[in-house]
Amino acid sequence: MNLRIAFALMAMASVSLPASASKKKENFTLVDSTSGKDAGEASYSIKQSSKGATLEGDFRFDIASKQQGQYNFSYKVDEAGNLQSASIQDVTGEKTLNFEPTRKRSEIETVTIIPGTTSMPVSTPLPKPDVFFACDGDPSAIQILMNAVQNHPHPDSLYLLMVPPGAFDPQNHFLYVKVQPDAGGKGAINGKAITLKSFTLYFQKSQGEAYVDETGSLMEANLPEFGLNYIRQNFSLSSPAH
Repeated sequence: MNLRIAFALMAMASVSLPASASKKKENFTLVDSTSGKDAGEASYSIKQSSKGATLEGDFRFDIASKQQGQYNFSYKVDEAGNLQSASIQDVTGEKTLNFEPTRKRSEIETVTIIPGTTSMPVSTPLPKPDVFFACDGDPSAIQILMNAVQNHPHPDSLYLLMVPPGAFDPQNHFLYVKVQPDAGGKGAINGKAITLKSFTLYFQKSQGEAYVDETGSLMEANLPEFGLNYIRQNFSLSSPAH
């Protein structure tokens, strides 16, 4: 099963990012959704501006029967969470990929950089202009998606995710996901009980769940299609939506 995941977001006046997400690094444990064993870790930070936001972070995973991966990333989004530019570095493979939509947002141009060599841009047609960036194993994708769902919802609840080349896929991929609010849940962060909002994520072949607190900060995302669950450090889910 390919590991693919997702991103999207906010702006000063029109979008409300979780306050904590814009000030400090957010840390998550990656869990293999099949075995239930720890499979890596991830962290990210979000810096808000008048035009949108910049995200930076890193993640590493080691999933049974699949490859290992370790990446650093940085990407920019507009006030609605749509990709403006992105860069992802494969630490183990010493390769960097840069991404940028064309002016009319009809294509994504990808440039590959390895020590001593820079490729010519490779264009991939965009199914539609609104696209959220999502690299393998990164929970910030789900945070950005949740921000978009709550602050800039699409009328049809359908969102397009661009998954760049990673440990399991050699080229850009596009995924559609339908996101709908669910019954909510209960959990605890640092031992303090909190009420959660929950969302069901419908992919083509499976469905997952995402939980955020009352400020919109991602607490947990369970994504069997991708083979990973993202769990915020010091968080526990006590009462799931299902």
